[in-house]
This record gives sequence, structure tokens and C-alpha cells, in this order.
Amino acid sequence: MKPGLKQEKGFTLIEVLAAIVILSIVSLVLTSYFTNAMSYSKSNQNKTIMVNLARNALFYVEKQDFEAMKEFFIKQNHDSIEAVKCQKDTDDSLKCEDYKGLVQDTEILNQVLNPVINGVNYQIDIKYQRDLHNQSLESSDPEKQKMAVYLLPVLVKVSRADSSGGPQSEPVVEGYITDEKIR
Repeated sequence: MKPGLKQEKGFTLIEVLAAIVILSIVSLVLTSYFTNAMSYSKSNQNKTIMVNLARNALFYVEKQDFEAMKEFFIKQNHDSIEAVKCQKDTDDSLKCEDYKGLVQDTEILNQVLNPVINGVNYQIDIKYQRDLHNQSLESSDPEKQKMAVYLLPVLVKVSRADSSGGPQSEPVVEGYITDEKIR
């Protein structure tokens, strides 16, 4: 063999293996990034669903009779409308006696407080903000006092009925049940 004709062109085995290892490391990092991004996106999607359910429940109670709500929260001294007190039993009968005088149709109230979205059961609790209402009624501002008579502040909290999976935080929406006189 002639010494000048022997020319080796190309990559050695070590260079090829090093390139494969570097590509593997980069692809693993990118895969973990996209996995985290997907789980973050799914978590935000669940929170969005829960916030929309809370807004729906708030809109529902805003449209109910103000005097009945005022009677329930202030005169009867109830603190909240709870999903667990308005559910169907195993024999498919609705247990919602506590809220019969509050709404016209307790079946709709059950569907609002215990919705099922994409196969996931949620529970919605509507809490009367007594302290905030009392502060408004006792305010030094006369305009605030006049408005407080027509408003009932509420806090709507949504949670998953089965606490497995999903976001750990419970989205909360605040709002007012307004008197028909100012709607």
C-alpha cells in the first residue's frame, strides 16, 4: 500500500456515540419541559372550569328572589347554601328540604350546586359574608349604608367532590345578590 493513498474520512465510533449521548440529553430535557407545560396547562384548564362553575352559581343566585335570600341568610341566620345538603340519595330521591323556600325549583338548585363536567363531580358552596355586610350597614359613608340594604355579599367556592387529582386550591368568586329594585 502506498502511504499517501490511505485517507480516512468520516467520524470515529467515539464521536458518533458522543453525538448520540448529547442528543439524548437534549431531547430528555425538552421532553420534561413539554410534560411540565402540559400538566400546567391541564391544571389551568381545571381551574378555569371551576371558576366558570362558580360564576354560573353566582348568576343563578343573583336571579333568585332577593327577599327569600335575605330571609334565609339574615332572619333565619344561615351562613351558607351547601352542596352536601342538596344531593340525590342512592334511591335517586332529592334531599333538598333546607332550601325549598329559597328557590322555586330544587332540582335546578341541585344541578347548580352539584354539577358534573367531563365526568368530574364538583360541589359548590355559597357562603354569605355576614361581616362584610355588617361593615357596609354600619359604615360612616351614607351612600354605602343605602346600598348595603339592597345587596347581600356572597362568596362562591368550588371543590371537586372526589378530591383525587385536579388543583388543590379551591377557586373562589365573590359577588352580590341584588334586590330586584335596583336590577
